[in-house]
Amino acid sequence: MRMVRTEPRAISPEESHMIIAEPKRIASNGQHWYTLAGEACHIQPGGKPTTLREARKQNLVPSVSGVLGMIEKPHLTKWKCDRMVRKCLENEHIDGEPGQDYIDRIHGYAKIDQQKILDFGNRVHKAIEEFNLGRFDESKDPEIWPWLETYVRWTHERIIRVVAVEKTVVSNRWGFGGTIDLIAEVRGIKGLVVVDYKTQDYTGGKPAFHKEYSYQLAAYRKTMRPNPRCISLVINRSEPRPIAEKVWVPKELQRGWRVFKAANKLWQETKKYVPQRESDQ
Repeated sequence: MRMVRTEPRAISPEESHMIIAEPKRIASNGQHWYTLAGEACHIQPGGKPTTLREARKQNLVPSVSGVLGMIEKPHLTKWKCDRMVRKCLENEHIDGEPGQDYIDRIHGYAKIDQQKILDFGNRVHKAIEEFNLGRFDESKDPEIWPWLETYVRWTHERIIRVVAVEKTVVSNRWGFGGTIDLIAEVRGIKGLVVVDYKTQDYTGGKPAFHKEYSYQLAAYRKTMRPNPRCISLVINRSEPRPIAEKVWVPKELQRGWRVFKAANKLWQETKKYVPQRESDQ
């Protein structure tokens, strides 16, 4: 399949004010933080992950995902519990093994599986990013191509033009930041569209578009004027299948924003930290 890179359209002055230039991305296993200027600040100069202590001193804002960590996610909790039970069934207790050692062993097995899932998701995400930028090289990760191909087919059907990839945005008013997977023009939808990718294992069933997805997208769209439409894409993890898509309706996103705003307030109150606005400094 031939890959064609589409040049981004010119962004209006109003849009350029809201969509911040892409910063250098730094991987981190900790909380993600951003400056009010829209720069990622996940890692400190010494190489250690940024903590709340540094964030206070540098007036950094938390990530959207960090804020949403305040909300219980029943589907994720159930998945974790099911995984632990499955590991117990697959690995029996050894005679004479102390109970805590058995518990630690089961946790270790579960963490290995979780890391594999995270690694796969990161590989798919990176491949999609590279494709959107017009520089994907199949030889770098040939195993991931069948999953990327499902996304390529989706773009041929839906994408008119790529506008921004992995774009960092911040809200000075509400005090949060994040990185949007894709901003694009999409067939059948007026104006810009924010697109977010997720991976799931739904073989034998249907993909689940969890309401938490709308919370995340609702926060992203609040950093842009006018507020864009939003799409969630779900990629099947167990085998390559056609991309599942959901276009969130305004009512769902409005509800999602109310939930996110409440979570943001809860985050600020429990952390005892409210980032100063630029106008307050």
